[in-house]
Amino acid sequence: MLCAACASNPQPEPARSAETSPAGSFFIGARPVYAHLANERGGSWTFTSVTASDVAVDSGYLVVLNDLTPAFDTRAAECTPQVYPASHRCSPNHPFRDKDTGMLDKIINGGIAVGTAGKVTDISQTYETTFDESAFNQAVDEALLNSGLDTQRRELISLLDAYEQEAASARAELSSMAQQLSATRNSTNHVELDVQPSISGLTGYYQDDIDFAGLIELTLVGDGEVPTVNLQQRDTLPCDARHCTAAAESALFALRQDIRSHKERLSAMMSPGARIYDVGCEDTVSGHYLLSVTCPEQIIVPGNGPVELPVGVTILSRDFEKLYPMFGLADDQLHVTVERQSLRFTNATDEYITLTAQTIYYNSQVNTTSLPIDIPPGITVSRDIDEFVSQSMDIESSYPHMTPDKAAGATFQFGVAVRYRVASDPDEKTLHDMRSFNVGCVIENQVAPGSCEPSATASEHPRRAARRSETASPPPM
Repeated sequence: MLCAACASNPQPEPARSAETSPAGSFFIGARPVYAHLANERGGSWTFTSVTASDVAVDSGYLVVLNDLTPAFDTRAAECTPQVYPASHRCSPNHPFRDKDTGMLDKIINGGIAVGTAGKVTDISQTYETTFDESAFNQAVDEALLNSGLDTQRRELISLLDAYEQEAASARAELSSMAQQLSATRNSTNHVELDVQPSISGLTGYYQDDIDFAGLIELTLVGDGEVPTVNLQQRDTLPCDARHCTAAAESALFALRQDIRSHKERLSAMMSPGARIYDVGCEDTVSGHYLLSVTCPEQIIVPGNGPVELPVGVTILSRDFEKLYPMFGLADDQLHVTVERQSLRFTNATDEYITLTAQTIYYNSQVNTTSLPIDIPPGITVSRDIDEFVSQSMDIESSYPHMTPDKAAGATFQFGVAVRYRVASDPDEKTLHDMRSFNVGCVIENQVAPGSCEPSATASEHPRRAARRSETASPPPM
C-alpha cells in the first residue's frame, strides 16, 4: 500500500503557462482573471477568491474565469508508481484525472510492498493519467452557483477591465494636461477668496459675527509649480469571490471620482496666473466662539476673479459677557426697564422726577451709584448699564464656554433699586425688585429677544415692584 512514510520525491509537475490572449470564442474580457476552485468540507465545489495572478495555489485548482478553462496542467502524464501530492497529475486522488486503473488497482489494492526511496518493488510498469474534462466542468458549474459568480461573472470581468482601461486612459490624459500647464505658468500674488462657510454645532448661539476669512491661512506652494498627477492605486484583486463584484464597483466609482478631481484641479490651473496654495485651518477661538474648523488641504487660485473656499465651522461653545436679563419694575410714577445692557427710566407723571441713587444686584455683588438724573414729565431716559455696575459685577455676569446643557443648569439672582423724588413731594421713594433667572433662558433672549419667558420667583408681581417711602425699610443702597 502506498503511504505518506515513503520518502519519495515525485517528479516536478511542469507548470502550465498562463493564457495571455483569448482562448477560442468563449473568452470574455481583455485580460485573464483567475479564480481559486476548492472543495469545501461538505464535499461541494466553490470559488474561494478571484485574483489577477496565475501562480499555482497550495490548495485547490486555478481556473481562468474568462472562459472557465483550467489554469493547471491538463496534459496526459506517464507516471511511475510512487507517492504524489493530491493535486499532482500523477496522483490517484486527483479529482480531474482519468487513471490507468489496471495498474493502479494493483498498487492500491494488491498490497504490493513499497521499498526504499518510495519505489514500488516487484513492479516496473508505469501508468498513465489524462485530464477528466467532464469532472472539471461539473465542479466549475457547481462552484459558479455556490459563489454567486454564475450571474455576476461577466459583470465582474467587465468592471475589472473598465477600471484598468479608464485608469490607463486617465493617466495619459492627466499627464498631457500637466505638460500643457507647465508650459503656460505665470506668477501672481493676488488672492481673492470667497469663503463659503457651512456652520454646525451650537448654531442657535451664532449671531453673524464670525470673520471666516480670518480662520484661514494660505501658503503659496513653491513657485506655483504644477501638481503631481498621482492616481490612487487600488488593489481590487485578490478578493472574496462572493463579494468581488461589489468591491470592483466601489473601486471603479472611487477611481472615477479621483480622475474627475485631478481634471478639475488641472483645468482650474490652466488660466494664466493660477497658483496652488496650501490651506491651513485649525480649532480656534474667534471672538466669543470656540470653533472647530475644517477646510481643503489645497486650493487653486486663478489669475483673476475670486475663488470659492468651502469651510466647515462647528461652534463648540460661546462666551457670554455682561449677561443681564430682560427686567422691569414699575409703580404709578416711575418705570424702570433693563434690556440689552441698558437701563431705561420713564417718568409716568406730569411733574419732574429726580433719580437720586441707583443700585444693581447680581448674586452677592451689589453696586450703588449716586447719579442725579432729572426726567421731564412723560419722558424716557436711557443709560448704559456700565454706568451703574462695578468691575467685580462685570466678572460675576460673565459666563465662559457656555453650551445649552451647561446654561440650562445655571441660575443667578438679579435686582434693581432706584431712589427718586417727585418735584411736588419732598419725600424720597424707593422702587426695587429682585428675582432669580435661568442662564439658558437669559441667553436665549439675548440671542433672539422674546424667545424665552423667565419664570417669576419674586414674591411680588414681576412687572409691578414695591414702592416705599423713606420711612419704610428699603434694600441697602
